[in-house]
Amino acid sequence: MDEIELVKAVQQGNMKAFEDLFESDKNRAIKTVYLMTGHKQMAEDIVQEAFTTCYLSIGKLKKPECFKTWFFKLLTRTAWRSIKKERSLVPTETISELIEEAHLIEGAKSLESRYEYEALYEQILRLDYPLQTTLILYYYNELTVKEIAKVMGCFEGTVKSRLYTARKRLKLHLLEQEETEPRKVVRV
Repeated sequence: MDEIELVKAVQQGNMKAFEDLFESDKNRAIKTVYLMTGHKQMAEDIVQEAFTTCYLSIGKLKKPECFKTWFFKLLTRTAWRSIKKERSLVPTETISELIEEAHLIEGAKSLESRYEYEALYEQILRLDYPLQTTLILYYYNELTVKEIAKVMGCFEGTVKSRLYTARKRLKLHLLEQEETEPRKVVRV
């Protein structure tokens, strides 16, 4: 079954279809939230909460073909709420540990790519949450500008502006970092 058929089956109460839908989107959802939070356990908890909400609310989804954007909107809002709650806590993981864990998820290619990834991820974490989320949805999840606008509840122009601003800030920060730490060169 394709995604639209699965969504329709879930809306009719088919639990097996929901399990299939969950399995098909679980890893991408966890990776997305992990990139936003930097904490694997927190990402798994948020994804579980988002899928629970998804199951309880999927009957309200009028267009099954819009499931992907609807779910990522639900997922990112759940993540933002959790991030706001956790902001006051001091993170116990270092950037290097986060990078190492991300590489276990994605598979490390080379030492050079690890340095590039670490430098880039370090700078992405410095961006505010709307810019971070926009970058993650666009580059990692390959959502279109239109889909991101629906997910984030903003105009397409806002998404384009956030992408431009995020790229510009990343480039500036990475060039500054290259001057101070030449080992972590990232090709921009």
